[in-house]
Amino acid sequence: MTEITTEKQIETQNSGFEIAKKRYRIGAFLIDFFIYWLIGMIIGLFFGTPNDEGGFSFNGLPAFGMFLIGFFLWPISEGIWGQTIGKRFLDLKVVTNEFKPIGIGQAFGRFFLGFIDYIFLIGLIIAANNKQNKRIGDLAANTIVVRTKKPTHNNV
Repeated sequence: MTEITTEKQIETQNSGFEIAKKRYRIGAFLIDFFIYWLIGMIIGLFFGTPNDEGGFSFNGLPAFGMFLIGFFLWPISEGIWGQTIGKRFLDLKVVTNEFKPIGIGQAFGRFFLGFIDYIFLIGLIIAANNKQNKRIGDLAANTIVVRTKKPTHNNV
């Protein structure tokens, strides 16, 4: 087991990436969720029906639009660019275990298993007991979230 860990550490150092810390991953999720919430509130102002909780209810085309926006914000953007807006803001990227770009299929696998991860914070518990901070979606899709390293010198 230590051979694999040592190999992964050397590979991580040589790839220019470091394993993303849980706090950055949580921060990226909160940024993405805030963006989704803000878009929902704006669409709700124009197309939603106010509800008793201070939010809006969607039916028909607005509900379908929010569904599509959610898909674009999470699995599609990760599948195309390896990042959501929140991950891009915090210099995080989703890659395969071999540090290669992920595909749409892996992004959708991570996304759908994310629902299980968020039940009772199971994903956070799994990531806390995992050296690579992987949640269930990452384990199943063979992906890892890394933080791109900033250059340490200035080429000016």
